[in-house]
Amino acid sequence: MTRPSGVDAELDLAALPVLEGAEETAASGILSSLQPANVRLRRALRNQAEMREHPRYALLFDPQTAGGLLASLPAAQAPTCIAALQALGCAQAAVIGRVLPQGEALEPVVLRG
Repeated sequence: MTRPSGVDAELDLAALPVLEGAEETAASGILSSLQPANVRLRRALRNQAEMREHPRYALLFDPQTAGGLLASLPAAQAPTCIAALQALGCAQAAVIGRVLPQGEALEPVVLRG
């Protein structure tokens, strides 16, 4: 079975900006009522089983955090872009991953921690 053409991605959970207390709140089981519907998207994660215990894993699927601004640009431009965003007051602007050439796996996203 093959998947549609496209790209793969690598997402660094440790680099995801989160609000203070969000990890602890998720760990205690307090999540949005809409979070379970979003969890079905975990099928796109190649290594979800090994990353399930990461403190930010559940936050990937919380609709309160899934609506943030996500942009893609050439890697060489990332430092300048992050600096500009931070200068404008976006203190949590961060590089959280990278786009990779499409591989053979059905699950296009790899999580790092």
